[in-house]
Amino acid sequence: MVFIYIQTINAGKRADVPYRITLKTEGLSETSMSFNFRPEISISKRCYDTHRLDRLELLSAPPFCDIADELIDLFRNQQLVFSEALQFRLLKSQFKTIGYNFDIRPKILFHPNDKLPEHPISALLGQNSKLHEQSVAYASDYVMLMARYIHEPALKNEDDPRSQPETFPDLSLYKMAPGVYYFLDQKEAVVYVGKAKNIRKRLQSHFTQGSAQNHINYASINSVHVDYTGNDILAQLIESAEIKKLKPIYNTQQIIDPAPYIINKAKTAKGIHKLQITRKDIKDNMPERYFNRGSVKHSLEQFCSKYGLCRKHCGLETVKGPCSNVTIKQQQCVCADPTLINAYNDRFETAFEHFKNKKSRKIYKLKGRHSQEDAFIYTVNDIYEGYGFIDKQEPIYTPNDILGHLIAQHNNYDTSRILDGLKKQVPKDDILILSER
Repeated sequence: MVFIYIQTINAGKRADVPYRITLKTEGLSETSMSFNFRPEISISKRCYDTHRLDRLELLSAPPFCDIADELIDLFRNQQLVFSEALQFRLLKSQFKTIGYNFDIRPKILFHPNDKLPEHPISALLGQNSKLHEQSVAYASDYVMLMARYIHEPALKNEDDPRSQPETFPDLSLYKMAPGVYYFLDQKEAVVYVGKAKNIRKRLQSHFTQGSAQNHINYASINSVHVDYTGNDILAQLIESAEIKKLKPIYNTQQIIDPAPYIINKAKTAKGIHKLQITRKDIKDNMPERYFNRGSVKHSLEQFCSKYGLCRKHCGLETVKGPCSNVTIKQQQCVCADPTLINAYNDRFETAFEHFKNKKSRKIYKLKGRHSQEDAFIYTVNDIYEGYGFIDKQEPIYTPNDILGHLIAQHNNYDTSRILDGLKKQVPKDDILILSER
């Protein structure tokens, strides 16, 4: 976790102008780090004096864009923690001004309400510290206390509704079955999406006394909606899709989609066709989108082996000399014999077109939401296309009778991860191969 506190100058109409960010990275250092950066607007000397700030020091500080890269490195693969949502919005606004899409879901420690109008951390510092609120020392104490606030329940105000979640709702209304659940606030906005193999048991873990398992403000939850899926695989897929679509404020995982890997066709300086692994979306590439390098290499291995292509120019080997087709298998290869270039390129083009046009469509049968129903997942070339439900009594004459119930979905990193073990989980008798060429 990275605990973050941003200090601002109150400059009239622009009430909150950030000028310093202080952070503490849990587990990496016992101390905090502070970064001054130049305020983005002109501020009067009188305003600096009112805040007891050194005007010349801040005006000589680097602009935010100069420290942004270092901050991004510190934030990478970390859960960002803010004392309140306003702090997160301040940081997101700074990144927005430099054109960086800071699209994450942070952990928020406190949500203002009538019982607790002031953040408990600010209250504790006000009681126990004589430091000025604009000082570096104050910010350092603040992030240190944020870290303690998470791990030491005694610091939390007893009136904090997050430390004493209500026994709500009536759990007997919910089934002990797989599904996806939604927490809604008073405005009917979805603030959290989760999935469970046993909905009743999972909700009980959320709403029982003493459940301080996460950052959800249970006092803001007005109602719970549940969609039963019949099986855990669909629950995972639907949860992931809903999080990406709704971006609920209390969800921190599966919000961002990493860019996929693609296999791009190019040429060497000698004119030999080759394949490159890249994350850029280039027009002349193989149709699949991969979300880990292992799946890319597996696909390239099959492609190279099937059509007898050069392993070096298919991106499988990085060697200065000939590839293993020559050095180990003692075969002819274009990487060792330039006279083979034209024939090799012709074979490559044929192979590339075959690969682009291949289509392996499969339907995986799964348990439905009740005894009279089946669920299914549809893939093309092992890429997720969607899911559906169909009544067992409905007559099925062709695959299109099944696919008529398809709910189309997008493939992404998380669906690829979830479906990675689908073949191992579903018996062969429940996998319908529609076409494979």
